[in-house]
Amino acid sequence: MKKISKQYNNFSKIYSRDRNIHDEIGDKRFYKILSTINLKGKRILDVGCGDGSDLINFEKMGAVPYGIEPSEKFVKSGKEKSSHLSITLGRGEKIPFPEKTFDIVVSKYALQTSPNIPKILNEIARVLKPKGYLIFLSKHPIRQFLEKINTYKGKNINYFKQSIVDSLIYEKKIHLREPSHPLSEYFSKKVLENFDLIDFLEDYDFPASEQINNYIYPTFFVAKFKRR
Repeated sequence: MKKISKQYNNFSKIYSRDRNIHDEIGDKRFYKILSTINLKGKRILDVGCGDGSDLINFEKMGAVPYGIEPSEKFVKSGKEKSSHLSITLGRGEKIPFPEKTFDIVVSKYALQTSPNIPKILNEIARVLKPKGYLIFLSKHPIRQFLEKINTYKGKNINYFKQSIVDSLIYEKKIHLREPSHPLSEYFSKKVLENFDLIDFLEDYDFPASEQINNYIYPTFFVAKFKRR
């Protein structure tokens, strides 16, 4: 948590300032899927909520929003943005809420920052009510694989082995170092024991994401699950 917090603390101001421009494509895809759910009166948790901008949107859509975020600076800026927002310092691997608390859990560009995605998905299953929804937007494993090749210059590259890769975003203004993941971590048998997959889409958002060798490939994906 400390490494994630430090990294995101370093660019929290740039991210908050530029997210509406550079996250436009991902936001449209995410909110299109979210709009298929009636949020009125629903308790919604945002895992890795950043500065709370999405919590404000969820509230406008009629939901009762809660957020957890590992970056102290993001938590501070979120509370400054709207003092009544419920934003807790925390991480997805250990969600600080009782089981079956939420009707909906969402996450945007946060799951891939963890070395243990299955653990986060298990925690989300714990705090979701039966028939509750999970919608998340995450970096695409193909993108991370190409970034891995770029990071290690083609030496001993293994898609299935987790490595810390360099990722440049927001027209290379922000430099991230995050663990790589195969797609199977998001859709493993254990995950599917708790959830039914309802929707899935993938897209790209160059130049918000660095484009490796001018290839066209997915940079993110959005998935919608329903808790069993």
